[in-house]
Amino acid sequence: MILAKMTHPKQNDLPPRMTRPLLKWAGGKTQLLPELLAKMPKRYGKYIEPFIGGGALFFALQPEGAVIADSNPELINLYQSVADSVEDVIDKLKTCSNTEDAFYALRELDWKLMAPPDAAARTIFLNRTCFNGLYRVNKSGGFNVPFGRYKNPKILDEDALRAASQLLQRTTIVQGDYKNVLAQHAQPGDFVFLDPPYLPVSKYADFKRYTKEQFYEEDHRDLASEVERLHDRGCHVILTNSNHPLVHELFGHHKIEVIQTKRHISSNAESRKGEDVIVSIPPKARLNLKMVPPPLDDQVANYPSTRYMGSKAKLLSEIWGVASQFKFQTAVDLFAGSGVVGYMFKAQGKSVITNDYMHFSSVFSKAMVENNSEVIDLDFARELLLPKHKTDRFVEATFQGLYFTDEENQLIDVLRANIAKIKNSHQRSVAMAALIRTCFKKRPRGIFTYVGHRYDDGRKDLSMSFADQFLDAIKAINKAVFDNGMQHKALHGDAMSVDLAEPGLVYIDPRTTHRYPITSMCAAITLLKVLPETGKVLRYRHTP
Repeated sequence: MILAKMTHPKQNDLPPRMTRPLLKWAGGKTQLLPELLAKMPKRYGKYIEPFIGGGALFFALQPEGAVIADSNPELINLYQSVADSVEDVIDKLKTCSNTEDAFYALRELDWKLMAPPDAAARTIFLNRTCFNGLYRVNKSGGFNVPFGRYKNPKILDEDALRAASQLLQRTTIVQGDYKNVLAQHAQPGDFVFLDPPYLPVSKYADFKRYTKEQFYEEDHRDLASEVERLHDRGCHVILTNSNHPLVHELFGHHKIEVIQTKRHISSNAESRKGEDVIVSIPPKARLNLKMVPPPLDDQVANYPSTRYMGSKAKLLSEIWGVASQFKFQTAVDLFAGSGVVGYMFKAQGKSVITNDYMHFSSVFSKAMVENNSEVIDLDFARELLLPKHKTDRFVEATFQGLYFTDEENQLIDVLRANIAKIKNSHQRSVAMAALIRTCFKKRPRGIFTYVGHRYDDGRKDLSMSFADQFLDAIKAINKAVFDNGMQHKALHGDAMSVDLAEPGLVYIDPRTTHRYPITSMCAAITLLKVLPETGKVLRYRHTP
């Protein structure tokens, strides 16, 4: 990691001939243009910007055949309308007046019901006349920034609109999720500029309401994984964000520069000073000769996604790329965790032995690796939700007020009691794995490192009932069960006690050591532990 402090750039450092952005944009990159332009590759294929926003870098570069995208449909309508019908947009803007009554009357209109050029003109007018040029929407997607009371804002810039129209006509404009855009368009040698919603650096920061869908910490982690995919694919990538510790955690192995910037949306003069970071990720260096491993079997995709900390679900191709170079018929996963690596070996036709000291981890493997054929009928699963047997009330009494509601704790005890009565061990493991998965899904962010629900962001997993989550988990695990014609074994015990008499490949992914103790994890481990208790060496190394 390289850190560099830079002062705010002067405007005369900018390139002399630029197409001006169409919008004022909180978080726009105009003041970072000198640094961004200096870091760009001298040669590249397509220019791709999947979080286009105000598009300062795009309009400065004026690239041919670029791809710009955003998840904000109103913003994409603006750019598409300027590309297709710029004169109509100009004519509509000529009728707009800078009055408070006109502002609120136009703000109340639903842009989706307007003709596209009229809606584009509305977007520009509101942006030019609202407070500080903010773009902010409520949870219903409605623009909710107040009138700015500026004396003479430049509502109509005909030259900028016509110049932008010429550029946008040579550009592919997409409304959609950045992952889909990059999967479809990013090729080796392309340049990708990523300017996602920033991580907030103070309790007053609000970068979430750019669209009604918000961008959370886990989304930034997903973005980091996508950056690594682009790096491996051979793309040039530059990413900007706030100077937040998570950015350094996710991208510390790349070049990071810290830039002094000015904020224009704070009422506090002191808080208008900020620090942005620019992360430069060159294409991954490649040898001229590279062995391409066989692709993963499609069956691997059926393994239910987990929020298991340390799961290697996103590294399966890389793990198989190394493992496939060895000749072996039996694969041993000593620290199975989520079970996804053992499942991958099974999908590749191997006989698999999994092991984990944590009982709930061994249940996953027993349900979907050792188990070749047993599933649970949904009608039977629904019966498991009904109180048929006396419960020990252990979860209800022990974990009251910690992770789940009293009703959910009672249902967990009901399920434990009913699952313990299932005679078939593999069906019992399917039901128990579904219960454990439900507990993960019903926790905000899927973690147990804190109690309560302060991170409840209202997403679907948390709003679904515990019973519906359980039935969904049954369906997902049933779908994952398959027979590859081999025998498998899921063990629960000390890794050093596993019998490795049969030759094969051993995969080792031990627990990551935490720098700081996580005290609240003790209660979580107790909960997850008690659920199932009723009734040649390939090694992965994590470098903190």
